Amino acid sequence: MVKRTWNFVDKFSSEDELQSYIVQNTVSIKRTEEIEAGKKVIYRCSKYRKYPECDFQVKVIFSHDGGVTVSTSNEHDHAHRAATPRAPSPVREIVKNSVAAGLSCIQTRRAIEHQYQGGVSRSQLCSLLNYHRSLELCYFFKINKL
Repeated sequence: MVKRTWNFVDKFSSEDELQSYIVQNTVSIKRTEEIEAGKKVIYRCSKYRKYPECDFQVKVIFSHDGGVTVSTSNEHDHAHRAATPRAPSPVREIVKNSVAAGLSCIQTRRAIEHQYQGGVSRSQLCSLLNYHRSLELCYFFKINKL
């Protein structure tokens, strides 16, 4: 495991300056611990779940004498977004229209194959169909109660 290198950024005199720096760098608290000099807070990129390769971190040391020392490690890396289990928007729209038209699962899959170039997993399709069918049923029951 490679030890992280920290680069000194600045020494702030107030927490307002620190807060503006935190907001500017889009980071959130990762870990807080007490140390001999005071308190150490490690922040990481707020978008680390969307971009798992982003290893940007900010280390803030609040010393007992009131000083705030800020250091950073690495740079933001938002080049590669993480895969998501959610089906793409065009597929969701095709499924929504298929449910409204009363198409079966196989007919919906064929509609997706003809209208969408990418692949969609069976579990995504089944989940979307079940979800939109449940919405249709809820809407149907609300109409009948009126």
